[in-house]
Amino acid sequence: MSARMQVTLSEDRQTATLAFLDGSGVEGAIALTLAQLSELIASLGTVRGAMVETLPPPPIEGVPVVPVLRTNWAVQPEALSEGSLIAFQHPAYGPVGLALAPDDVRRVVQALTRHQAMMHSGKGGTGLPS
Repeated sequence: MSARMQVTLSEDRQTATLAFLDGSGVEGAIALTLAQLSELIASLGTVRGAMVETLPPPPIEGVPVVPVLRTNWAVQPEALSEGSLIAFQHPAYGPVGLALAPDDVRRVVQALTRHQAMMHSGKGGTGLPS
């Protein structure tokens, strides 16, 4: 079942228009500024989070991921888990954070250390300087 809607960006990149397509059961279009679009995305994310709250997280293996290559990021202590929080500005969703428990922090450090060793040894590298 398709959502039957379309979002387009204006030529001047200042507004986005959400248009409801034939068969959607809704008529019309809504023009959104960057601030309004950001608020809508945040609100939809909150509602989606509540909808999946009781479901187990789906597997991540083999799922296509679009990497964020240009962003601001920070790592800071995370009080509830006594672990760490990795936060970054996602261009599509705004600020996003991942809280890691201490055991997960150790696993990430080990994985990143292995990746760096592979890059510096010439195995599995991209050919780009680090």
